[in-house]
Amino acid sequence: MKVSIVLLIVLSGKVTGWVSRTMNSRTMCRHNSHFGIERSDVMVSTRAPDCLLMVSRSTEEGQQTSSSKEDVIVSPVLKQVYPKLVEYVKTYGHANIPLGSTEGRQCKTLRRLHIQQKLTEKETSLLEDLNFTFSSMEDVYFTGDFDEMLPKLLAYEEEHHDQYQIPKKYKRDPELGAWVTGIRRLGPNGVDPKHAERLDEVNFMWKSKRKCGSKFMKQYRAIRERIETEGQEAVLADEATQKWVRAQRDTYRRGTLSEARQHYMANICGREDWYEI
Repeated sequence: MKVSIVLLIVLSGKVTGWVSRTMNSRTMCRHNSHFGIERSDVMVSTRAPDCLLMVSRSTEEGQQTSSSKEDVIVSPVLKQVYPKLVEYVKTYGHANIPLGSTEGRQCKTLRRLHIQQKLTEKETSLLEDLNFTFSSMEDVYFTGDFDEMLPKLLAYEEEHHDQYQIPKKYKRDPELGAWVTGIRRLGPNGVDPKHAERLDEVNFMWKSKRKCGSKFMKQYRAIRERIETEGQEAVLADEATQKWVRAQRDTYRRGTLSEARQHYMANICGREDWYEI
């Protein structure tokens, strides 16, 4: 509505001329009709200026595009938060709304639905178009219900007897695969101590035999090992480490660094505001 008003003001000269001609033509027609005179030789156009017609068409097309995108949404949560995500992207350039709000909590729900493969391909594509960041494996542990997931883990081991070597992308239960992967990445010192104790009680193997890991986690583990032997101050003073920290800081400021990785960075740097270094 605001855009339409501004455009009308800018084009006021053309609009005024068009309205004036239109009113004069109607007045002339009424006058001639009253005296029984036909003015077939006078051609007065009452068509709106092309610039106004273009504005009208653009507005209609924009509304149709937005409407067509929302038409593919099936998830009630996504349907409710989608307009807010679009607004957030226009302001901040990404759709990762902080958790301290209703919309942020809805985003958290969307991430879990994605892990559970309960979003359609079109819904996932819609979120990807907004640069929406989906959960890391570590986030699945932090957001999941331990008491709900542990029985699933035990059921898997009862069936397979492979020391809990659940694939990261476990087709039968994607959330379980991601949850276990997240726990292994965090390690016994990164999860809740009570959870670590209960996992030890069932002889959970903390290291996967599959030997997989993201580039971030490999670098994180390498730095952690150096800190244990060389000390935090010496490692953080290293140029290579500083370059890596700066890269994670830039990712954080773009709003695309997961909460789990923020936790890792705080752990390495020894301060919660590590991104200010």
